[in-house]
Amino acid sequence: MKDNDGMLALLQDIKELLWGIALLLAGGFLCLTGIIINFTIGNWGIVLFLFGIFVFIAGALYAYHGFSHHEVIEKQD
Repeated sequence: MKDNDGMLALLQDIKELLWGIALLLAGGFLCLTGIIINFTIGNWGIVLFLFGIFVFIAGALYAYHGFSHHEVIEKQD
């Protein structure tokens, strides 16, 4: 199992990067929807906009952590 630790760490990083990208997209969609609702229907869009900002920041942190957390080093056998 010791030989596969690098591969497992890389897969974990890829998973966190993809999860971060999905949260970024969802946060952007929620912000855009909140702005549209705020201007058309009423003030409830502000709540959706603020929640979208929170999701967007969480996605940015996940994507940054997945992008910069591990370093892949090849070993010669």
